[in-house]
Amino acid sequence: MISKSGRYWSTGITVTWAPLAERIHDEPYSGWHAALDYSDDGFADNDPDLGKISTEGTLHTRYPVRNAKIRSGLSVAVDTLLADAKRLGIEFIGTSAYPEPWLYYRGDGEDAEHPPPDGWRETLTAEAQRVGFRSYLTSEK
Repeated sequence: MISKSGRYWSTGITVTWAPLAERIHDEPYSGWHAALDYSDDGFADNDPDLGKISTEGTLHTRYPVRNAKIRSGLSVAVDTLLADAKRLGIEFIGTSAYPEPWLYYRGDGEDAEHPPPDGWRETLTAEAQRVGFRSYLTSEK
C-alpha cells in the first residue's frame, strides 16, 4: 500500500433501494443496499521497485436490508457500513467546499435500473444528518 497515513479513506456511502429483491421464508421484501468505495492515499506514484502500490476496494451489504421493528433498513445498512469501516480503519473525508462525507443514491436517482423510492431525497437527507454526512438537500445550504 502507498500511504502517508497508513489508512484508507472514503468520500461517503452510496445506497440503492431494492423494491422487491429478496425473499424471507418465501415472502418478498424490500430493502436498502449500501456500499462504500475506499482508497489509500497514494495517487499516480506507484513504485514497484519499492513495492509501493496504491490499492482500493469496496465494502457493501451482501443483501438488501429490510426495515427492522424499530429502525429503518436504511439506518441499519448505513450503521453497519460505518461500524465495519471503523473496524477496518477507513476514514470518511469530504472536500474543502463540503468537509462532511456524502450519502449518495446510486446514479443520483436517475439510473433506470435502480429507481429510488418516493421521497428519497428527504429520506437520505435525514439519514445523512443523523450520521453527520451531507446529502442532496443539505448540499444546497
